[in-house]
Amino acid sequence: YRLAKLDDIIKKRRNNARTYFEEIQAEQVYMPKEQKHEYNTYHTFVIQAEKRNELKTFLMNRGIKTAIHYPTPIHLQPASKVLGYKNGDFPSVESQAKKILTLPVNQSLSQDEIQSIISSVNEFYT
Repeated sequence: YRLAKLDDIIKKRRNNARTYFEEIQAEQVYMPKEQKHEYNTYHTFVIQAEKRNELKTFLMNRGIKTAIHYPTPIHLQPASKVLGYKNGDFPSVESQAKKILTLPVNQSLSQDEIQSIISSVNEFYT
């Protein structure tokens, strides 16, 4: 049943993502753009945001649920301990882990909800 709706689900998620790309204006938010050879289904919409924790709280206080997926880089996970990596070995990844925040992007979001998320993110940084 869900597979029959998959194309529509992906289309809606991609439209939501496009709206984020077009309307989130905060310079403190980095949104990785889809490359020409890629086709992102936007299972998640992960941004990198300055003051990430404060933004997360700000959005939560407005009823906007976000998530922090993978707050600890792979090389610092217990399962990777045997590899001998330590904090500071991959500074770019470690920096990103402190900034990543997943915004809602699912297909059931209304345009009003998307606009509320966008305006809240933009307002936080003004």
